[in-house]
Amino acid sequence: MKPRPLTLTQSLLLALAAVLAVSGCGVVGDHKRSATAQQQPEAVAGSGLTTLGRELPARIRATREIRVGADISYAPLEFYNALAPDVLARPAGGPAPEVQGIDPDLAAALGRKLGVRFTFVSVGFDDLLNSLRGGQIDVIISGMSATADRAKLVSFVEYFKAGTSIVVRKASASGVRSLQDLCGKTVAVQAGTTQEELANTQHGLCGTKGLTVRPLPSGSQVLLHVKHRQADAALVDFPVAAYNAKVSSSGSDFAVVGNQIDPGPFGVGVRKNDGQLREVLRTALEQTLADGSYRQVLARWNVTDGAVTSAGVLGAP
Repeated sequence: MKPRPLTLTQSLLLALAAVLAVSGCGVVGDHKRSATAQQQPEAVAGSGLTTLGRELPARIRATREIRVGADISYAPLEFYNALAPDVLARPAGGPAPEVQGIDPDLAAALGRKLGVRFTFVSVGFDDLLNSLRGGQIDVIISGMSATADRAKLVSFVEYFKAGTSIVVRKASASGVRSLQDLCGKTVAVQAGTTQEELANTQHGLCGTKGLTVRPLPSGSQVLLHVKHRQADAALVDFPVAAYNAKVSSSGSDFAVVGNQIDPGPFGVGVRKNDGQLREVLRTALEQTLADGSYRQVLARWNVTDGAVTSAGVLGAP
């Protein structure tokens, strides 16, 4: 639910490690396509590609790699392991940071259906759509809400459902249950996200009280602003809110209040003219739904409430 590389200081990374990573988006495709692949989803061809993987575009078949653009600062969707050094400032020869989370795990499950690897590339969230359309990445998998406005620019394969949650400091959770309760307060959001749009809309509804919207470059900074009393509340995606409320300082930092707001689908973003790739990914996702591997990933992260039952497509030309 995000439209966000930034180098965080070492002190911020230490704070981020301490909270174990604090952290945005139809037409159903042709189900007759790839019928053979659906019957034999993991029949490996001589090239290492599966039957379905052999239907990928030639450039991906040649490398057996799909480059994924993601804002890797949004636990539990995608984040670097807590002990990894800063990606850009780590010492020469130091260990490469590992990307983990719901999206990388789902991508790995899709990769097994295709016989390819999904390589995550760090891209600021508000640069993701331009990076995709410019060809620097093959797809977006970054907790991006599949909205009608974004679907004018790219196509989406819907893979998860989530709404916005309100996060406050646990010690000050009383008195806030809805957007209306945020009037007169300072609210942190990630810049370019649907949460920023939501906060700006609520500002207009608050009348003379108003609402101070504080857009920030990364999801990590959003929650750190709440933790360190620089904002009264944050608007973040449901899985991010639930995860950080559970793990940050062993559950003593944050509280999630009220109900999810405007739940909707997250989508794998694909270029409009890349219909072949979009349909192969949709079929691969359907296969993970059918064999249970999709739900296993969500259960691992305790977010099965966000499961979809089919892989819808939004924004197909």
